[in-house]
Order: sequence, then structure tokens, then C-alpha cells
Amino acid sequence: MAKINVKWVRTDLISVSDQARDLGFDLRKFDQQDEDVRAAVRKASIDRVVREVRETWDDAADPKAKRFSDVRNGVYAISVGDGFGVKYAGGVSEVMYIGRGVFSNRIRSHLHNWIFDMSRSLRDVSFRFYMGSIGDKRSPESFKDFEHFLLDQFREKFGEKPLLNKYAGREGRIAHEFNGDWNAPMNNRGKNYQWEIRPTEKNAWFKYYEDE
Repeated sequence: MAKINVKWVRTDLISVSDQARDLGFDLRKFDQQDEDVRAAVRKASIDRVVREVRETWDDAADPKAKRFSDVRNGVYAISVGDGFGVKYAGGVSEVMYIGRGVFSNRIRSHLHNWIFDMSRSLRDVSFRFYMGSIGDKRSPESFKDFEHFLLDQFREKFGEKPLLNKYAGREGRIAHEFNGDWNAPMNNRGKNYQWEIRPTEKNAWFKYYEDE
């Protein structure tokens, strides 16, 4: 069993509302705008968040690593901040989603499909992104194993999948061993949650978001 060392790149907390405000938009008035304005605000705000995430990766990643736009074997976790945590069956975690794939495509898709709207629903809460490029030519499938491993570990610790995960990752035997700071996204040491949140049955977010 090959050993894979995991090293996360972690962004600071990023507020979609702050990014929009820097562009001169007030998201509290978003629903009052016509469709063209809403589309422009959404795109411009998402572009700024993606730029923040990209710059964090490109500045912090190993100099030999691929640039953000070139990463194909990425694994990432998306977490909520500002003292919020999701109340799971087995405890509280900031993690809302664990995924894998092409960073530039996948993260932009999440921003467009749910992060932008969830930010508004939770009154401008910030988000943090954990990103890792997992594996090499000798172990090209290890990033798929790592996503599956993370989801298994998360379920074991918190009693269920992350709130917005629909899929449990690739089924089957995990053929790699992971060390380093692989558990950083779900490590609760030193965390002081002010809010434990979970959507109710009356909330549109109660149903799992179908990402693909």
C-alpha cells in the first residue's frame, strides 16, 4: 500500500458579501434587482472569490506543484466560518462539502450553484477552502482514493456525510495510505462554535443539493 503525504493549502475566510461590496453591490438588495443585474452581480462576485482562492493556491503551493488552473487531481473541502458549525449526528463540524476534480471548474461550479445563495441565506457567512493536489504519475488514482477516505473518516467521526455531499466518492478498496495533515479540515481542536446550524424541513436547504 503506497503512502501519500497530504499537505493542504487553506484559504482565509472569504465573504461573498464583502467581495460584492468591494464592487459596489449590496447583496441585501439582490432580490430587488432585475434579472440582468442579478446575473452580473453573481458573476462578478464569484470571479473575485475564485481569484482569491487561485491566488492563495498559487502563492502557498509547492513551487514544483501545478498552478491552480492546471490541477486535475485535486481534492478539496469547503467549510463555513464566522463561529458557525453544522450540527451533525455525531458532533459539530465546519465542513459542508468534500469533493475532487479540477479546482478551477469545481470550485467555480460550487460558488455558482450553492455557495453564493447559501451565503445570502446565512446572512453573509464566510467560507474557507482546503485544497490538496494528491498523487503523481506513480499513483494517478490516489486523489480518488483520498476523497473516498476523507468521506469515510468524516462519516465515522460525525455520524453522516457532509451536509451538501450527494455522492460518497468512488466505491471499493482504498489502495493508498495517507499521512501528514490529512485530517485538518475536520480537526476541531481549538474551535469555539457560537452557532450549531442545520436546515429544518421547511428550509429549501434541507434536501441534499444535487451537484451533478
